[in-house]
Amino acid sequence: MVQWDWTPREKIMAGAVLILLLVAVAAWVFQPSAENLPTEGLEPYQSAKAEKVEPAEKKQKNDVIVIDLKGAVSHPGLYHLESGARVYDVLEKAGGAGKDADLNQVNLAQPLSDGMVVYIPRRGEAVPEGWIASGQGNMQGTSSSDKIHINQATLEELEKLDGIGPSKAKNIFQYRQEHGPFRTIEEIANVPGIGEKTLEKFRAQIVL
Repeated sequence: MVQWDWTPREKIMAGAVLILLLVAVAAWVFQPSAENLPTEGLEPYQSAKAEKVEPAEKKQKNDVIVIDLKGAVSHPGLYHLESGARVYDVLEKAGGAGKDADLNQVNLAQPLSDGMVVYIPRRGEAVPEGWIASGQGNMQGTSSSDKIHINQATLEELEKLDGIGPSKAKNIFQYRQEHGPFRTIEEIANVPGIGEKTLEKFRAQIVL
């Protein structure tokens, strides 16, 4: 029987080598394959990333615009629509065009923008300037922010209207004080010194 006559130092080195071999073998045996790698840790990150992007896109799609619909329609008034809507969208929301509407002057596919005035003319009607360009059917919107609010306007603001001087501006102001706010644009023709012809000169410049 062979007997090893090792010194204490050699015994320590041999033990260290044996431990390293055992560690290496264990690491090789128990090394997980790529199929067994955990994937749970990745899912929360990917999900969180998607949740951050989605609300921004959803918010952009749901931007709201306000359209002032007038003329030969079933229910004229203010309508709230999503950004990207077109003329036929606001007409549909208003119950459709009236029986006497002249849709040949209207571009139903025209995109809408916030504050736009959409006027649907009647057959044989002269289209108010600044609302719709007749002939080619191209929509021209005038933002309500650029117009004078007839129910809140001062005397100085009223005098800026076409065909309105200091005297007529004062008449409008007094009529408003005596009868209250105008309920329709057409009611302004009842003001002394205004009439239908004068109203047509500045109709496109005002809102209630």
